[in-house]
Amino acid sequence: MVTLGRTRRLTALAIPLVAASLLTACVPGTSAKDTKTGASAGPVVTDPAKMGKVRIKVLDYFTGGVDVAWMKGVVTAFEQKYPNITIDRTSMPWDDVMKALPLKLRGANPPDIAPANNGWQSLGTLVQGGLVRNLDDYANAYGWRKRFPASILREHEFSTDGKQMGTGSVFGTPVARASLIEVCYNRALLSRIGATVPKTFADFEADLAKAKAARTTPISMGNVEQLGVTGPLFAVMDALGPQNRISDFIYSQNSVKLADTGFPHCAASGPATPDKGYFTKDFSGVAGPDAAQAFADGKALFRFDYSGSLPLKKGQSKNFGSFLMPRADGGHPVATASSATNFSVSAKSAHPDAAAAFLNFAASPEAAKLAVDDGTMPLLATVAKPSGDDPLFADDVAAAAQISETDASVPYLDWATPTFLSTIQTQAQDMLAGKAQADAVVKAAQADYDKFQTTLAK
Repeated sequence: MVTLGRTRRLTALAIPLVAASLLTACVPGTSAKDTKTGASAGPVVTDPAKMGKVRIKVLDYFTGGVDVAWMKGVVTAFEQKYPNITIDRTSMPWDDVMKALPLKLRGANPPDIAPANNGWQSLGTLVQGGLVRNLDDYANAYGWRKRFPASILREHEFSTDGKQMGTGSVFGTPVARASLIEVCYNRALLSRIGATVPKTFADFEADLAKAKAARTTPISMGNVEQLGVTGPLFAVMDALGPQNRISDFIYSQNSVKLADTGFPHCAASGPATPDKGYFTKDFSGVAGPDAAQAFADGKALFRFDYSGSLPLKKGQSKNFGSFLMPRADGGHPVATASSATNFSVSAKSAHPDAAAAFLNFAASPEAAKLAVDDGTMPLLATVAKPSGDDPLFADDVAAAAQISETDASVPYLDWATPTFLSTIQTQAQDMLAGKAQADAVVKAAQADYDKFQTTLAK
């Protein structure tokens, strides 16, 4: 499970820009590298049997629960399949990894594989500093551009100078586990108000009105941490705005403005706005975990959350379900989504072929099946419906398959700039408190974006 806190901090931690350019020596199985991109100038080896006896170091932030179970399962399965390659795994808390990663990659004994986080402040910084390897040669050799949904792979692309995100070369890969914003619902409450799982955006709005009329809290939400409102805002934006414009805005492509993404309509008059009265009473004073627990206790109809994040006890999930927010235009649902982690190869790795083989395996259908076996949402592959009586998880697996099959994900809106999340949080808090209008939120967010564009142009 990827927790709410980990996911929402994707751009909240600043990492100092590393300007050092690193060169790596030629190793068996590779040829002299292009110093501008780090990619091999010649063929790479994709047959692990031809790599000899190799030991590679992997750094991750999977420290507990299903995260550890899945990662251990992937490592074990990989070593069994390729006994000549040994994985030395080190795990640290997410915050510690993000703070230490640039120094670790610059050190004399860096990990071969590291979880360079998506976005400007982690992966972009590491690309600019020449600390992670250009993986275009492996993307071609393994067919990643054809195998992975383009919208997911795009989250790992940067120009070789690190100044353009979502385009250019591949500097990381997703793993076969998903993290996305979904709408969870209480099955009993949905039936009680005479509603069904919404198939259209209009159905969703009608269900909210029915719940309110029945004196049932329509949406469980707590916003003390100023994070709770982002889930509803992003999901409703995904229902109202064009997928390509949302993505292009976040990636600073094609001169898209925030006004083109559906966000203004969502903030001003969408069902996730406070004036509709659909949120938990006094939600600004309710902590996020308390709102999640209240939903688990049956006190609200819907909750916008990250896959696998509900605080449910064993056997409770049979009372709940989940769905992707339907599109207002009737098209296939679009979801704010990413893989649960992403891996990059150190520019100083002496074993890039073996490292790339592990990346390829961690993104394989076999790794996706391991995710389902561990009870966590897969990605990149359609996996059979899980066995057992867990309808909520079955919904999650179906949603993940839909995202992979329809290539219908967008990155997190706050990836747009290093400070975008903070700007949205502050302005939305004022809006929720009645101190600002929705257009002020949009204006401040666009100003933050424009300022960052000026920085990129230098």
